[in-house]
Amino acid sequence: MDHHEKNEDAFKSSPLMVLISYTVLGSALIMETLLLGWETWAIPLIAFSVIICWGLHITQFMSHRVRLYTCTLLMMVSFFYYGIHITSAYDMPLVMMLIMMIYTTTGEVGLINICEVTYFCTMGYDIVTMISTDVEWDSLLISRTALHIILMFMSAWLARAIIKKWSVVFHKSDAKIDELNESTKRMNSFMANLSHELRTPINAIIGITNVMLDKEDNDELRVDMHEVIVAGRRMAEQVGDILDYSEIEMNQLVVNKGSYMIASILNDLVVELRPIIPKELELVIDVDAEVPAVLRGDSGKLHKILYHLISNGLKYTKEGGVLVHITSVKQKYGINLCIEVSDTGIGMTKDELDRLYSRFYQAESGREVRSGGLGISMVIVAGFVRSMGGFITIDSTPDKGTNVRISIPQEVEDDGRCMTVSNREVINLAGFLNIGKFSNPNVREYYNSMILNLVRGLRTSMHRVDNVDDLKKLLKKVRITHLFVADEEYLKNLDYIESLASELKVVVVARDSFELPKSAKAHILLKPFYCIPIVSILNSNHTKKDPEKRMYCNGVRALVVDDEPMNLNVAKGIFKRYGMQVFTADSGAEAVKMCKEGNYDIVFMDHMMPGMDGVETMKRIRYDAGKSHKDFPIVALTANALSTAKEMFIAEGFDGFISKPIELSELERVLKHVLSKSFITYIEENKNETETAGDSLFANPVYNPEPIVEADTAAMLVENGEDEKIGTEISPDEVEGVSLAGLSKCGIDINMGLKYCQEGDIYMMLLEQYVEESDKKLEDIEKYYSEKDLENYTILVHALKSTSLMIGCESLSSEAKALEMAGKQKNLEYIEKNNKSVMDHYKQVISGIRKALNKDNESDDEDIEILEFPPEGEDNEA
Repeated sequence: MDHHEKNEDAFKSSPLMVLISYTVLGSALIMETLLLGWETWAIPLIAFSVIICWGLHITQFMSHRVRLYTCTLLMMVSFFYYGIHITSAYDMPLVMMLIMMIYTTTGEVGLINICEVTYFCTMGYDIVTMISTDVEWDSLLISRTALHIILMFMSAWLARAIIKKWSVVFHKSDAKIDELNESTKRMNSFMANLSHELRTPINAIIGITNVMLDKEDNDELRVDMHEVIVAGRRMAEQVGDILDYSEIEMNQLVVNKGSYMIASILNDLVVELRPIIPKELELVIDVDAEVPAVLRGDSGKLHKILYHLISNGLKYTKEGGVLVHITSVKQKYGINLCIEVSDTGIGMTKDELDRLYSRFYQAESGREVRSGGLGISMVIVAGFVRSMGGFITIDSTPDKGTNVRISIPQEVEDDGRCMTVSNREVINLAGFLNIGKFSNPNVREYYNSMILNLVRGLRTSMHRVDNVDDLKKLLKKVRITHLFVADEEYLKNLDYIESLASELKVVVVARDSFELPKSAKAHILLKPFYCIPIVSILNSNHTKKDPEKRMYCNGVRALVVDDEPMNLNVAKGIFKRYGMQVFTADSGAEAVKMCKEGNYDIVFMDHMMPGMDGVETMKRIRYDAGKSHKDFPIVALTANALSTAKEMFIAEGFDGFISKPIELSELERVLKHVLSKSFITYIEENKNETETAGDSLFANPVYNPEPIVEADTAAMLVENGEDEKIGTEISPDEVEGVSLAGLSKCGIDINMGLKYCQEGDIYMMLLEQYVEESDKKLEDIEKYYSEKDLENYTILVHALKSTSLMIGCESLSSEAKALEMAGKQKNLEYIEKNNKSVMDHYKQVISGIRKALNKDNESDDEDIEILEFPPEGEDNEA
């Protein structure tokens, strides 16, 4: 933005001020002309000039400055007409000083100059006229004339000085703003890069722990492993929040549209929220059955919007609960999806509402909140809503609660109802829930509203009772098919409720810590109690629990392409659990060759690889496959989790996109999408004898028979008594075949390495791979360094940074990270200064590991020869 454009922003109201002033002064001049009998032909010209100026302003014809100068010139012509009359000669300075004061607000020195020149020309004309008409020039007249001229000169000088002072202030402010904007960009870029780097170790932690969880039989260890997975996912969510925030700040958000069902989003959301819902709070979800079954939009952003709003409500609520109300309004383009989230929390003051969208702001005001956070959730919500074309409004009252309303336009792919009940004519519901036990009246209203909307939407009925006597009376009068009973009421009347379970379906609404007696016939419905699982139960004809079904892709030949062996090991462990035959390639060139010579059913491709990156590799594979009449999907598998990444990879020609760390539910979704149905099978596995209602009705299970395991994870669990025991507490002493002192001597923290790998055998394998890959990695790094190929050099030191950290060599990892950042910033000077020392450190670590693994062919007294690679320009004497 140049100087004039910035002035336009600073003085954007000044043209209207000038126009209003011209209108007032023009009207006064017309009246004076009539009263003093001046030339009447000037009246229409003055009026026409004012009309022209208003026309230019209303139509915004021509640029801001051109309109301003046009209006000024017409005003100065009018002023000249006013000033050439001798009676006005000594009134002119007052009028012109007023005009110049108005023009000072425009910030245009040129306009002040025009005013000053006009005045002196008019005054000169008057002096000549007075001399020619024999006016007596006494000392008083001369002094008055001189005083007026000096006053006008000083007024013009003062106006110019004020404008110049403003210009200096604006210039300094602009420079400071530019500096702050640049600093913000650098900060956002740093946060995006940091988040990207964090995803790789998170992927390893979650992936390896999931693999271990499949093999472990010990219940206590399974609980601990699940806690590791939960913590890893929480970390992944926070990393994702930082990425989302960075994209919003850099205005790089992309809306990835796709088909989705609101029921699936809510199922996933409830599984994610259930562990963080405090026992003393109630989460009530009320969905209008008329919401279309299948919508088209960005389901990922919608999921995050709901998650942030609900988790915020839970965080700032100490008593009561949170209500989520979802409805839709039909429009020509589809619907407006309306979301309302209300809570009974601490609320916000007007000042807190004003600052709500500020960065990292949390509305604490000295009041206690349940947990911390990054303080950017509402910034993310507002940014997502805005990017999707919607709007958000917030109402809040201190100590009473907050109400957030969102409306987002969505396309409709299936306008059928999102919830329907088959055979509703024969269904008759009863609720033994005693909603009156909740002390907070808002919670009672939440549940009453949800139940009322549910029965209206499903076009059925529900009979509610508050005590067992009323229940007995109801059962005598009405044939009930389904009884929903709260856990407290169930335990108080256990024998009676169980006696009913043989005649009708009894569903106990309980928290995840609740357990039915072993002989119980009732079903469990985990809280929150809301419409989607209720519909699932009503549509279920099963009286026994359907066995869990695990997805398999037996016989599928999968090729995983990644230049980092650690990532290949994690991917192999995850894909093998699905029964796939896993093959690996550590470069794009090798992948092209393998695809040309072999047959694969699916390819998973990393993006950042030296030489040939993932996009180029994919295109070459596609080209060769086309000539050979082969057809198989290629899926991008990368730590690039920016919202633009998925769209970019799909546009380049990939069939799917999976971000690291790998989420099993997302992996399965992509596999179902890209693989032929003949490749996918489901095997029934009875893991829990507890009877649970409605497990088979949705692709994403609504119920959770094992509270310690989330639904998408539970579907993957396999109990194999013959598997060896893994995941026990590991100490360095359990790592066999390696000298711990030798590793420590070369700067390796074995405890850190074991934290990444979780198993001594895997850690030993990674150490061996680290050594085996070192010669090739050193050669390639030195090659790209000598060629000053910073792009491939940066990729390789990035890999060195990650692998060194995985084995526990933090110091080498930090040095490699500094080289990576220098490569990204094209800082060749830093690289030339530090490359040799880092490579020497790398060689020393390799030498130490070889000795610790007893892999040296040399005697203990001999050192491994370390080759020197001097920087380009230095003599290299043999």
